Amino acid sequence: MSQDFRTTVAAGGVVHRMPRVRRVDEVELLDEEWIGFRVDGLAELPDEFYLRVLKDYDGDCSIEEIADLIRAYGQLCLDDFAEWDGGWMGNWEQRSIAIEKRFEYKQKYKETLLVPDTLLHLWEGAPHLDYLRFLRDGWIVASATGDLADWHRLFEGLPYAFDSLDRTVRDWVDGLNKALGVASPRIDHPLAEEEGATLYGAACLQLYNHIVEQAQYKICANESCGQFFVRQQGRAGGTQRKSEGVKYCSSKCAKAQAQRELRRRRSEPAPDQVILDAQQEESRAMTLLALADSREAAGMPSLGQVLRDKRIELQINDRAVRRQAGVAAPVLAAIEADDFDRYEGQRVHMARWVESLAKLYGMDAKEVVARYRADAVRAMAR
Repeated sequence: MSQDFRTTVAAGGVVHRMPRVRRVDEVELLDEEWIGFRVDGLAELPDEFYLRVLKDYDGDCSIEEIADLIRAYGQLCLDDFAEWDGGWMGNWEQRSIAIEKRFEYKQKYKETLLVPDTLLHLWEGAPHLDYLRFLRDGWIVASATGDLADWHRLFEGLPYAFDSLDRTVRDWVDGLNKALGVASPRIDHPLAEEEGATLYGAACLQLYNHIVEQAQYKICANESCGQFFVRQQGRAGGTQRKSEGVKYCSSKCAKAQAQRELRRRRSEPAPDQVILDAQQEESRAMTLLALADSREAAGMPSLGQVLRDKRIELQINDRAVRRQAGVAAPVLAAIEADDFDRYEGQRVHMARWVESLAKLYGMDAKEVVARYRADAVRAMAR
């Protein structure tokens, strides 16, 4: 077979040659609902794009945020929802309105030179970003626990929740399969025009690759980072292939944490003070362990259950938790399951995340953090 002819994907295997995405130019806000742009060639999608870049995007994004995203990376989605199958998690109302708006736009400007394919409605972009969040975060949870049960529990008790875990699983599978149309086997040649992929389709394909690889998700151990990653990003912006024994999402984070720890060592107290501090820490740990044991003996609910009950009482969903407390949905699911070591690197950030949740829920942050530390000491003592 000539080297000019290249296959894309073999069924059941990793897609080694990722499709390029449609680069855009001349992105502008036409009004409060529409973004205009021009397709201008193809570009490579950054590694782990769905983990690193799209972690801050969901259905609550503004039209300005969506415009910035496509300006930087490319066309977000197709205008006919051909890659999207929202299931019970999808915002079907937004989808219906967006389709109606696009039809009205075509009727209004059908005699002009404007091309509808170079437009994006806010409610075309938002459902795609939100459902990609559902696919990504659901799999991060399932990869650690073996199923989607903890992910499903995040929505129980909220107005839009579906009661059946089976339905959640079916919708997750159907949604990802619908998006993977970009990965269908095909032949490319330099003389044939490459169609290119959308950000949504290519990001779902990256997720698929990590599923096939059985990739292990880690949390960056840099105290000021804490994002999920699979492989460390190298110094030149590339991705190293090493995934085991890596604690940081990038060499930049590794350097920042190393410098932080060096400053701490330089400011360490005298040896006698170190011994005294160690003795005090041991005494404090024993006290916390006794408190945790007494709570269990009294039949009190766990910290995770207390936090979950408070969140459901306040009707706060996972999107609000991420935006207002900085806690990602898979981490929230782990906390509410009292699994404080679910992901490698998680414990580095747990006290900060638990404190943020307590403040968001209007609880006594100091008391909640002390409760977490007691439960953590008890878990380590087992």
